[in-house]
Amino acid sequence: MIENLIDYLIRHPPGAWIGPILGATALVETLFPPFPGDMLFLALTGWAVAGGAHPAVAAGYGLAGCFAASCVLFLFGSVHGKRLVDGRLARRVDPGRLGRAVGLVARRGPVILLLSRFLPGIRSLIVVVAGGSGMRFRAAVAPILAGAAAWYAALTAGGTLVGDNLEAAEEFMGRFETWVWASLGVVLIASLLVLRGRKRRSGS
Repeated sequence: MIENLIDYLIRHPPGAWIGPILGATALVETLFPPFPGDMLFLALTGWAVAGGAHPAVAAGYGLAGCFAASCVLFLFGSVHGKRLVDGRLARRVDPGRLGRAVGLVARRGPVILLLSRFLPGIRSLIVVVAGGSGMRFRAAVAPILAGAAAWYAALTAGGTLVGDNLEAAEEFMGRFETWVWASLGVVLIASLLVLRGRKRRSGS
């Protein structure tokens, strides 16, 4: 389906409506993570830039769509997040670990929100949990905006490089996600080693 859409668009030069389409792609991907919006955004950006659109336009519309959807998710979490955490998640996750995770979000909410945009698959859930943690909306606006800006600047740069080639976009996203999760793994291991070293020093 996406391949057919890209083929159709390539046969037609981009018009003024390309911006809203990019914004809608970012919005839908943020609200419904199973939607392959990042890959589609890459391909559409490449097609739009090749047709004369400025990369900043693509990045701006992506930022706008992502930011709007993230605000909706945060506000949804503010209203329903605690019920979600105490209900479905509590039945599937150890209560102690879940409590520590919620506490971490409450204490380090802005940093987590900023970095969550680079965590494929769980970033939307993190925004909902942050909303349910008691974090104020005005404190969430800046990190959500900064994360979205950085993410869509990266996607726009990637789209400019891969062009309108859907296979290249898919390969780019696959490599990027692998790099992100590998980096997180290294950071996690390093953090655990540091914590273990501190415990040993405090116990001796």
